[in-house]
Amino acid sequence: MRMTNDDNTPRQAVVVADSFNSRFKPITLDRPRCLLPLVNRPLIDYTIEHLIEHGFYDITILARAHSEKIKAHLDQSNFKKLDARVSFSFHSLSADSCLSYGDAIRELSNSGEIRGPFVLLASDVISNMDLRQAMEYHQANKKKDKECIMTCIFKKAMPGHPTRGLEDDVVVCTNPHSNQLLAFHNANVKKFYYEIDLFTTNEVVDFHYDLMNTHVFLCEAHVPARFGDHFDIQDMESFIKGVVGEDETCIENIYIHILEDRYAARVTNLRTYVSVSQDIINRWTYPVVPDNYYNASGEYIYRKRGIYLSNSVKLYKANIAQNTVVGPETTIDRETEITDSVIGSKCEIGRNVKITKSFIWDEVTIEEGCIIDNAVLASGAKVYKKSTINPGCILAIDTAVGPNVVLDPGTKVTAFSASHLRTDSGCSNDSEDTKCSGDNDISDTDMDENLGADGWRYVYKSEEEDEDDSVISEYHKKWYLPHQGIRTIDEISDSSDSTPVPSESGIEEDGFYRELFDSMNGGYDNKTNIDHVILEINSSKHAYNVSVNDCLMYVCRGVVEACPDLSTQLPNYLKYFKPLLAKFTNDLSSQLIILDELQAWSLEYDRVEYVQKILHIMYEEDILDESVILRWNETANPEIKNKICRFITWLLEAEEESSEESD
Repeated sequence: MRMTNDDNTPRQAVVVADSFNSRFKPITLDRPRCLLPLVNRPLIDYTIEHLIEHGFYDITILARAHSEKIKAHLDQSNFKKLDARVSFSFHSLSADSCLSYGDAIRELSNSGEIRGPFVLLASDVISNMDLRQAMEYHQANKKKDKECIMTCIFKKAMPGHPTRGLEDDVVVCTNPHSNQLLAFHNANVKKFYYEIDLFTTNEVVDFHYDLMNTHVFLCEAHVPARFGDHFDIQDMESFIKGVVGEDETCIENIYIHILEDRYAARVTNLRTYVSVSQDIINRWTYPVVPDNYYNASGEYIYRKRGIYLSNSVKLYKANIAQNTVVGPETTIDRETEITDSVIGSKCEIGRNVKITKSFIWDEVTIEEGCIIDNAVLASGAKVYKKSTINPGCILAIDTAVGPNVVLDPGTKVTAFSASHLRTDSGCSNDSEDTKCSGDNDISDTDMDENLGADGWRYVYKSEEEDEDDSVISEYHKKWYLPHQGIRTIDEISDSSDSTPVPSESGIEEDGFYRELFDSMNGGYDNKTNIDHVILEINSSKHAYNVSVNDCLMYVCRGVVEACPDLSTQLPNYLKYFKPLLAKFTNDLSSQLIILDELQAWSLEYDRVEYVQKILHIMYEEDILDESVILRWNETANPEIKNKICRFITWLLEAEEESSEESD
């Protein structure tokens, strides 16, 4: 991603690189949350790149647990090489004296580094918002109200939205004319009260329960000093409450800025980790997507249906299905199926492995015959042959399971023994990102026998889970989420009267596909000029804000689904819709989208026997190129390859004959 700045205005940013909670244990016992990979990229890299992209070159990092690892990562990064103006100021906070978010901001106040307005955010924020525009909005508020001390960024997100954590549910009260924040409450408490003055001093008051706190704050220079004046402030929620009402001596004001057409979310727990990963793969975060990562230009190739493959992946007749990312130098053996998953770099995945809705980090080994379902396998983990990792399981860094082992749902495996966690003074703090020393003094005979003959280390039991509120505890235990695939027009019609699942994409996509299907079906039946049909579809595409590639995917699905008889009428259908398909298929990637969509449709609805005929017609009609079909066939599903083998052989023979004639 190219990083530019239109002016020379100095902008400061402060990144809090500690979570002060235990949501990612046991993974974070030896790695900080901000360095965990999200779609094959460290979390903090998203935050840093976003700041630099919008001209915030003076960046202060507040790190506590594993601070030496965070500093080493930043020192080795390419951020300074990409822009010479980037400057990092790194503060390693004491684990003994810095126990909360509030303590970290007090340390910032003591440093004396803040010279003017700055943006304050967590290291796990993923966003494509325009930070410069947001800062201008804050400065405009400051000009109108000299008592404006901070602007909070909120995102429109209804309760139950996948990226809205249950513990972060808030009720926000504002003045609708100025967007001044009047009251702020956590909605998880049983009851809360509002002072009568709130209603007598404001003509109109808006209450919002549809806003999500992005934890991005645009602050005046003296905000850290306010934390220093009140040592009882432990988090930003307490600070905001004090400013807007609870501290009667405070005369300062806070404003809010609501995002409606931009993406912003925090990775605060495993549920949001899954949801944000899906959003990145489905390109809701564009331009923050794998094929546009700043340090991997050209590394990932985007193939429709959310498939991203590194240039250096080695596939041996494996089936890579929708919403899957595979990192560099990873090897995947034959008869292996991967869907809705993220695979890191330098992984070794054996034969006949099935991976579904899982997150496989770097240098993971999975031997033949294993099943991985809704699980997280951290870097260096090993799963030996014919083992099953059930939903909710987590294998922390450098652990192992198997062979021939079935892990119970929700099992967590760690490299640290329970006795070690109890006695190690470095692990006694509540923060999940607390550094623990290794267990080098523990012999192999002390390993947990439930992990198999070659299993390595221990089953982890979190004490915090028993202490949590029962609802929130259950919410975090069942962190894995069902994935909603693309539905057919019949499925959309059948569910039109039901209550939709809250999401940012499904409802709009269903509406677009319904309109597209009607346009295509009506156009063919009425023999309408195809240019008029294209015009209708273009109008729908813009109305629903559908990308060109997504539109092509739905057009392809519409062609095969609208045809009443694939055996007899398919040639006429494809000839009629050829100009529509040609409008979108102008390069290699767009043709691969058609092929991937045909494969997914045929497997999902048992239409594999028609694929060869469809490919042959599309080839004859010059919709698909011979080279593209042959390349796609190398990684096609084995069942598909078996059905189209005669057509592929014919293409290869025709290619050989053409070469001989040219010689």
